[in-house]
Amino acid sequence: MNFSFQTDADTVRLFQIVVWCLKKYFAYTDDLAVEFINSYYKKNLNIHDDDFYHHEMPFRVALRVHYFEVLQVEANKFQDWVREYDYNYTPREVIDYFQQHYFVNK
Repeated sequence: MNFSFQTDADTVRLFQIVVWCLKKYFAYTDDLAVEFINSYYKKNLNIHDDDFYHHEMPFRVALRVHYFEVLQVEANKFQDWVREYDYNYTPREVIDYFQQHYFVNK
């Protein structure tokens, strides 16, 4: 996966898991998922640092990318959208996938 931004190896692994989430829950291809992540990351350089993405975790980052890059609805309605679609909790399979893929070779 070719992200268009430079970051550390941990954050690259995190975004690789975000790609998996975008494919699994929103049916994107690898290329589209990376394109949307690149766009979101670039647009939010002055708002979010890499620690933000680690704090949010992959599922929540995938939700943000899908909402802001694809749905492009009102920014102040993000939390309402999360509640409406019952995305308040990270699915167990995402947690399992994260544990299997994030901590590899650490």
